Amino acid sequence: MSNIQEVWWRPGGRSPFALDPTKRRLPQIASIVGQSLIIFGGPLIGLMTIRSYPFLIEDRTIYIVGLAGIVFWFVASFVLFGNKSFPRGMPAFLKLQFRAGFGLCMTFLIVGIVGIANGYRTPLIRRDVAVVAKHTTRQSDPANRTYYVAIRAWSPLRTVVELSTRREVYDRLAVPVTAIDTPEAELEAMSDRAFVRLIVGQGRLGLEWLKGIEPP
Repeated sequence: MSNIQEVWWRPGGRSPFALDPTKRRLPQIASIVGQSLIIFGGPLIGLMTIRSYPFLIEDRTIYIVGLAGIVFWFVASFVLFGNKSFPRGMPAFLKLQFRAGFGLCMTFLIVGIVGIANGYRTPLIRRDVAVVAKHTTRQSDPANRTYYVAIRAWSPLRTVVELSTRREVYDRLAVPVTAIDTPEAELEAMSDRAFVRLIVGQGRLGLEWLKGIEPP
């Protein structure tokens, strides 16, 4: 057998997608199915939740929870996948890339499952909230832009969150137009200029989720 065939991703000249004949077939098949569900299903379920049942929480909370989840599952991968789980001779940097990808996909999966369990077929309420500012993304075609409003979602708290809305709602609001990267502290210091009506789901896990934004 030539040296070209003897590389880590073709052990013994086999296809990298073939089962290892020296190991039991059923555990290998179960592992492949499980990893495929995480790799492909995790992002799909997570994105579906972000689209259909987005949590109504502070922006910084989303970043902290997301980053913490990725780090947790990255570390957990060292317990779940030892060196014997990888092809012999696989470079260390590729193992780390796999672990990082596993952490990202698992975080999407968990967030997605929690979001669906929290929001599916839960009652909706409506409440009027103050708007302090607005901004859009920078695409040249207005039809391709995303329109954001900065609102105080939890009155009487002055905490501000920036939420996407329909263009017709955005255009009706007579509030200052701010830069995309305006600091949160600066937004919180701004005065209330208008109002919108939030349609909010009362999640069964105690987490509110946003159904939509309407004119008051």
